[in-house]
Amino acid sequence: MITAVDTNALLALLYEDEHTTKSEAELRRVYREGRGVITPLVYAELAADGHFDTPSELDQFLEDFSIQLVEPSREALFRAGEQFQQYTVRRPDGLQCPSCGTKQTVRCEECSEDLAPRQHIAADFVIGGHAAVDGDALVSFDNAFYETYFPALTVYPE
Repeated sequence: MITAVDTNALLALLYEDEHTTKSEAELRRVYREGRGVITPLVYAELAADGHFDTPSELDQFLEDFSIQLVEPSREALFRAGEQFQQYTVRRPDGLQCPSCGTKQTVRCEECSEDLAPRQHIAADFVIGGHAAVDGDALVSFDNAFYETYFPALTVYPE
């Protein structure tokens, strides 16, 4: 079994938070059942975090958890692009009330720019496309996002 690992699951190991225990348990399960993999984008996001001073430190961290760096297939990248395109069509421009649906505009008190909800970027879709096409499952704490755009993908923890 090949299980892709999202950046947030690995960051939970570096910075103890509410996901640390679940992340450790899931990565132990991944090791027992097959192999864990990350894309170059996850590697880059981990490098950008600032926790590692050198590539060899990051490589050692991944090796300690038996996680391999792999390239996504063309099919996975294409699927990621298709889902990202769907997202860009569907994403809201502003904030929307979850109860009544009214759209709101909220301005930043500092610079007066309109605030918007967190926007996903293409990297999120590459991680999902890679897990869905080249793997069997994904370890991530962004389950709702992946269930929306990659509904057939098994995301742990459930």
